[in-house]
Amino acid sequence: MWRENKGFKTENIDLIISINASPYEIGKDKIRKKVAKKNAINSNSELIYLNSVGSQDDLIFDGGSFLMDKLGNIISQQSFFSESNQIINTESPKISKQKINQNKILFDALSLSLKNYADKNNFNSFIIGLSGGIDSALCLAIAAKTFGPKNIQPYYLPTIFSSKESEQDANNLSRNFDIKLRKLNIDSLRKSIITLLDPYFKNLPNDATEENLQSRLRGLLLMAISNKTNALLIATGNKSEYSVGYATLYGDMCGGFALLKDLYKTRVYDLCNWINNNNFNSQGKNMIPCNIISKEPTAELKLNQKDSDSLPPYEILDQILEMLIDENKDLQSIINKGFKKGLVVKIWKMIKNSEFKRYQSAIGPKLTKMALANDRRFPITNKFEI
Repeated sequence: MWRENKGFKTENIDLIISINASPYEIGKDKIRKKVAKKNAINSNSELIYLNSVGSQDDLIFDGGSFLMDKLGNIISQQSFFSESNQIINTESPKISKQKINQNKILFDALSLSLKNYADKNNFNSFIIGLSGGIDSALCLAIAAKTFGPKNIQPYYLPTIFSSKESEQDANNLSRNFDIKLRKLNIDSLRKSIITLLDPYFKNLPNDATEENLQSRLRGLLLMAISNKTNALLIATGNKSEYSVGYATLYGDMCGGFALLKDLYKTRVYDLCNWINNNNFNSQGKNMIPCNIISKEPTAELKLNQKDSDSLPPYEILDQILEMLIDENKDLQSIINKGFKKGLVVKIWKMIKNSEFKRYQSAIGPKLTKMALANDRRFPITNKFEI
């Protein structure tokens, strides 16, 4: 992306053409136009911004090319995430009033990223472990919209700790997208493994070890089906969970593509609500059942478990995470904004202590300016503080 011209005032320029391969980030189109406007006004020239379309690994190129007049007004806005050609008469330009919906752009970014990754790596069918929760629901919605329901294979893998509510939500979601939900009850496997390990766990209290067995069994089975059928398993964890380590290595982190890896939980909610406001099933109901969006998040790895047992509300957690990760702020600056010191320090320690998990996570699309893979990496082994 070009830089603002601050050093001199140019003269007698008819047109500035800026040719880019600018990767997508949430809200980046606004930043581009702000920089473009300053250059157009400073140069007293119309400006064309041309951007590539497509994706490569974690990077997404969103297109969205535009023509801007000398005052920084948008004369023509091209589509995002699709190639386009247009002839424009600059002699009698009209200011464009087109509104850009950031949730639609985000959905299209995720869809394009998944499509290009699958196409370029020869996948045409997809596996998703449905929990009845909002993250896997969003992944299914994106995959179904991108590749059609016939190419999506969702699995529900309950144990004794899985609620009837979650199973019903998973069933309703699959039905809305005209997809068959497959069920694999893994509780007998869970019991067998605990029995097998009992001599080695003797006199040790139950903890997250037993809980994580369930997640790892799900990962084992889904990866086996993926291998056998050459279908791409989509990991469904979000950026909030990955940031603080609220994800099981070799469990729910299993998969070939982590679709929501750079999407905070609060944005997951926003995107699901947008989907429901713009898409309805054949009965005129929400595609994503309202109960999936409204119920309290839970991993259901033990009785009556809630995310809030271990984490603050996501509205608070995501604000702190964005400042620590995306804005690279120090702890005191965040505390000064009114967040409790103990909570900020706790979250920071959770981020540091889970770095080893993120090093082993599947690739996923970059959506923010500081993704957890290439943009922001801390050492795992040296004990540093900030």
